[in-house]
Amino acid sequence: MYTIQTATNQFLSSLSSLENRLNRDSAQVSSGLRVQTVSDAPDSISEILSVNAQIAGNNQIKTNLQSVQTEVNVAENAINTVSTLMDRASQIAANGANNSSNIDRSQLASEVQSILEEVQQLANTQVSGHYVFSGSSDQTAPYGGVNFTANPTNGVGAYQGSNLTKTALDPYGAQFSIALTAQQVFDGGSSGTPATSIFQSLTALYNALSSDDLTGTANAVTNITNVVGYLNQQQAAYGDFQNRISDAINDQGVLATNLKTQLGNLQDADMAQAITNQQMDSTALTAAEGAYSGIPRKSLFDFLG
Repeated sequence: MYTIQTATNQFLSSLSSLENRLNRDSAQVSSGLRVQTVSDAPDSISEILSVNAQIAGNNQIKTNLQSVQTEVNVAENAINTVSTLMDRASQIAANGANNSSNIDRSQLASEVQSILEEVQQLANTQVSGHYVFSGSSDQTAPYGGVNFTANPTNGVGAYQGSNLTKTALDPYGAQFSIALTAQQVFDGGSSGTPATSIFQSLTALYNALSSDDLTGTANAVTNITNVVGYLNQQQAAYGDFQNRISDAINDQGVLATNLKTQLGNLQDADMAQAITNQQMDSTALTAAEGAYSGIPRKSLFDFLG
């Protein structure tokens, strides 16, 4: 039998559903999100989680790229400084090769030693405690200090870093190189010669000037000229690294925008519709509450004695 109590219960159930719907409308309007819990869109949760994971990974790649960009820029600046030093060494070599009794070659040799010491310090350049020219062994200094007696060939001894150079990942998972080793840049590689090695050419020039050897000094002029050409190639390589990193950072930004759009399509609320729904449900709830207050609370049986 359909009674007033039955009608009341049905009305209260509908009223509760309306209140819940209004709460969801209000939550969407305040947060801007259509999906806030699993129950809001169970079929979309897996994809939403996947896109969020991609966004987190892409953000980490941006952080990594910015970090290596700093290292590459510092390394490139160090090489530029070495290039300036080698221009000075070339002038010293030309001056020392001049057959004049007025030239103090011992003084020139001292200048060459100072240049070599600066180059060694630049080869040991660090960023945040990492040696940028040590390959994957970036906690190890590439070269020891200048000592012509212990290291008569290149002045600084053997390369101490790793032959494995650093790489980075772009937003799409492609790996690319972002560094050369100090051995490659400053010592002509594992089989460097005075014609390719900054250390060896400067050491040969120092030895020639110290011993007042005009022939050796003249040879050093040629070697330093060749070394400068070799160094220009290393500068060009770092220019390529910088361009590759810039491209990867730009790609990361594009991907970040695309992922944000994808996530928005999955979980963002249609704000115009949400506001309309909120207003309609709020009006309906007010009317329903008013109607509820007018519902009779007694049946005919309550009046029968």
